[in-house]
Amino acid sequence: MKKITFFATLLAMLVSSVQSAFADDVKWTGKGIKSVGAAVTSLSDLTDGYYLVRNVGHSTFLQEQGNGNLYLWNANNYSSDQTSINNAFSGDATNMNSVVYLAKDSEDGTYTMQFKSGKYMPTFGSGGTTSNATAAKLTVAIYNEGEPYFNFKDGSNYADGKGGDIHGQGNGAGNFVGWKDLSNKNGNSSYQFYKVTLDDVLTVNYKYTVAGHVVLAVNSTRTKGLAPSADAYPCLTITGYDKQTITESGDVVVNCTMALPVEASTVAAPKWYAVRMHTGKRMMVADVAKSEVACNDVELSLPELPDANQWAFVGNDLLTSFKLYNKSTQKYLKTSAKNAISTLVDEADATEFHVMATKIKDMENGFCISNSSWYLNYQNPNTGTDKAPKYDKPGVYGWHDNDQGSTCTVYAPESFPLNYAASFANVPEGAIGGPQYLENAENLKAYKAAYNKANGDASEANINALVDINKQIANSPVGRTLTEGYYRLVNCKDKNYLHINGTILNDQAGKEKAVGSVVYFKSTGTEGQYSVLVEGKYLGAVTKSDPINLGEEASKGTYTVTSNNFISLVHEVSTNNDTDYRYMHVNGGNAVGWEAPTPASQWYIIPATDVEIGMTAQGDKKYASAYLPFSVSAVDGATAYTGALNADKTAIDMTATTAVPANTGFVLVGTENKATLTIGEAAAIEGENALTGTNTGIQLTSGENDNHASYLVFGVNNGTVGFYKPASALTSIAANKAYINASELSNQAIALNFGNTVTGINAATLIKGENNAPIYDLSGRRVWAPVKGGLYIQNGKKIIK
Repeated sequence: MKKITFFATLLAMLVSSVQSAFADDVKWTGKGIKSVGAAVTSLSDLTDGYYLVRNVGHSTFLQEQGNGNLYLWNANNYSSDQTSINNAFSGDATNMNSVVYLAKDSEDGTYTMQFKSGKYMPTFGSGGTTSNATAAKLTVAIYNEGEPYFNFKDGSNYADGKGGDIHGQGNGAGNFVGWKDLSNKNGNSSYQFYKVTLDDVLTVNYKYTVAGHVVLAVNSTRTKGLAPSADAYPCLTITGYDKQTITESGDVVVNCTMALPVEASTVAAPKWYAVRMHTGKRMMVADVAKSEVACNDVELSLPELPDANQWAFVGNDLLTSFKLYNKSTQKYLKTSAKNAISTLVDEADATEFHVMATKIKDMENGFCISNSSWYLNYQNPNTGTDKAPKYDKPGVYGWHDNDQGSTCTVYAPESFPLNYAASFANVPEGAIGGPQYLENAENLKAYKAAYNKANGDASEANINALVDINKQIANSPVGRTLTEGYYRLVNCKDKNYLHINGTILNDQAGKEKAVGSVVYFKSTGTEGQYSVLVEGKYLGAVTKSDPINLGEEASKGTYTVTSNNFISLVHEVSTNNDTDYRYMHVNGGNAVGWEAPTPASQWYIIPATDVEIGMTAQGDKKYASAYLPFSVSAVDGATAYTGALNADKTAIDMTATTAVPANTGFVLVGTENKATLTIGEAAAIEGENALTGTNTGIQLTSGENDNHASYLVFGVNNGTVGFYKPASALTSIAANKAYINASELSNQAIALNFGNTVTGINAATLIKGENNAPIYDLSGRRVWAPVKGGLYIQNGKKIIK
């Protein structure tokens, strides 16, 4: 028993001795990183000293967090560039928790790692690792001499790391862990060691000075022997400072210019501003009833900014002295003490202020207002009790620090009505879900003109004219909302139209009169819920990031529509799974599921009243066939015909009609370049109609499953219009085109009989069928009558007509 106790005591003393010596040798106190050397490339060069340890697979650096958790963090945007690494770590003591002291045991060749806390790298955990008072003995190996890639083990597992979504995949910060398998040199078990040089850390007091006035004082640490490095702050432009290397703590004067977003003015000719404190929408406002200065949320888009929110900086020089003057009350701001709310007073009692710079670097155009003793600051103190707390007095108080709450930004008063009008500036004529006032086309046109004028010249007269219309809009009741019917959807981000593309939806330009952009909202019988159809196909359920598919009724989704100021959200609600990501959204041109608060998930919804179909010239007439998923109540620019086969089934006896029901084939004949078809009601066709068609297109196949003989398609062959068997080279029948079911016909061509005038045909195959894709010139403008020999674009390809 005594022998065992003796050896245990001896072992404990040895361990304690080794670790104490290690800790004594590491001089952490008051040290910072002076420089980072290149990654070690030889095991013999991995000597005792300070290092940064970088995980190769994740491009992240080892760090001991405050709770001892060992973490792999993205210090420099995953870069392996030496300059980038030096910039991220060198200069002060900020990142000393990423430094390890590596020591090699001369007897067994193992290593230990110590952190700034004095604790050590222990054996590795499978889910995470925490530094410990007891050091693990680490076996370090190099993949290839001459290359900076090492691996190390705690005896059982290799050092590894988590990052990205799952173990071993993707860049990203994550826990330092152990893993049983060794990766290759570019994997997550591969580490690099960067030799670090430390030196004393000194205190540098940066005095940012503008025209002799210190507007910002920043105390920082800097490693001895390095030059000072003054950071940039909002509104300040550094013009110069002493950059000699630092040998002792002291002041550095940083000369600057200051570009403020505000101007000094007078009471006689005030320059007004809305003043935001802190972040968000917190605006200074005169509380007339209490004679105090509140700080309430104010939208940046308003019909008009209230006078109580408008302030002038009255004085000659903002760097030396000014007073804050309110437009509504014609009173001045007074601050009386730290943590006391500011009050409204006469000029004689008003506080004199001067501007200072903010220390918050990401507050663009931010600045602070000081009375030399404290800063104006947004606060919302607890005015209640422990049992009933109340944070109900948001206002402008005094505060000792130029922090985020003391940082101001300003807005021109005219920006508020301009922002309000801008939300309507791109609204297409006829959109639903907005103010009734703007449903009038002339009102909308006049409003857009008033906005464009004020936006180009924000004169008082132009802004007042815009404000007058803004107020009418704000007081207008909501106009038309969505009910069952036909619509077109325009994406608010790219202004393209939702359009069918095979079995999915995408958004496309130039589809304002296309058949494939007509969307039918069909009531499910539950108020506010709809099935949505395009070309007779149902939009399916929506899932996060996935394309929205079109299919049969059995796979349909259930949709709701909410609108505000013409902007509509289309939300699929058939289940509660990922409900926040099931809004119709455009990504990469395709309609997918995603979140609502983004312009790509927002839509203008316009009633679809008509479609246009291009006509093809043949002789002295122009022709097209059609088959539509909705009824047509009128046709302009052509005459619509249906017809029955004659007795010997060699011709169709064509009958003119003024209206065509849905899913009925018909032929258009006229002299115009296009026909305009009004969406509406139509009675059933009397008698037989041999024409049918397709809403989504039909693929024509060859070989063993050849189906060409099943159809006669509309077109021109040898200068004659008729229905012909498609040649084997023809691979499809276009969407919304008519055809004749030829499965029980022996003729390969069918003539058209217009009142005993029969088109002469022969039994020939049709080489080229109809193409309903629109034609554009090289500037992107749609062309209805292409000139022979001209260069155009159709289906995204250049063609010569």
